[in-house]
Amino acid sequence: MARPARSKEEVERIKSSILENALSILVKEGFSNLSMGKIGKQMGMTTANLYNYYKNKDELYNVIVIQGYNLLHDELVKSVTNISDPLDKIMTLFHAYINFGIENTHYYHLMFSMDSPKYLDYIGTPSEDVALVEKENSLRVLAFVMTVIDEYIRDHSGYKNVDSKLVAMQFWSQLHGLISLVNSGNLKEADENPNQVIEGILNNLKTIIERGLT
Repeated sequence: MARPARSKEEVERIKSSILENALSILVKEGFSNLSMGKIGKQMGMTTANLYNYYKNKDELYNVIVIQGYNLLHDELVKSVTNISDPLDKIMTLFHAYINFGIENTHYYHLMFSMDSPKYLDYIGTPSEDVALVEKENSLRVLAFVMTVIDEYIRDHSGYKNVDSKLVAMQFWSQLHGLISLVNSGNLKEADENPNQVIEGILNNLKTIIERGLT
């Protein structure tokens, strides 16, 4: 007797579990050590069954990163929804980005720190389409931050020639360094009050913005 088809809810639950297990392996062992067989062994599922849900480890990896960027984008948008002052928006985005990086260490490491394939590595491969979706979702985050910076620039006549993309990437690199220090434990080793250090650095960035973005 044939086994009844799984319900849509059960399929989604299994796919979610596969992603969770893949993410744990990625974080612990890196992309090069991720395999469908290793995921199946960890889950008690045959490798053949895994292929009923995902084509290969590249699709799995890209879907996980897409989830991470969607989560980050939603958190950033939500953080400034009820804020009208442009400078307050920027500072709130900074806080939200830091919180995301600290509270979602697995996603953050995979998205921004791990040596893993990017869209350019997938051009001409069967995974190019899903990798493009991943890239588009990452750029959507950058585009949103740029709109907030542009809003501040429009309100300050002296900043008309400022490149909002360059500014966004400049602050991104600084916040990334800060998150990396927190997640590695080095900030806590360097100062017994890491939260005060974070707030102090953010206040310094606010001063830089107020004095001029050029």
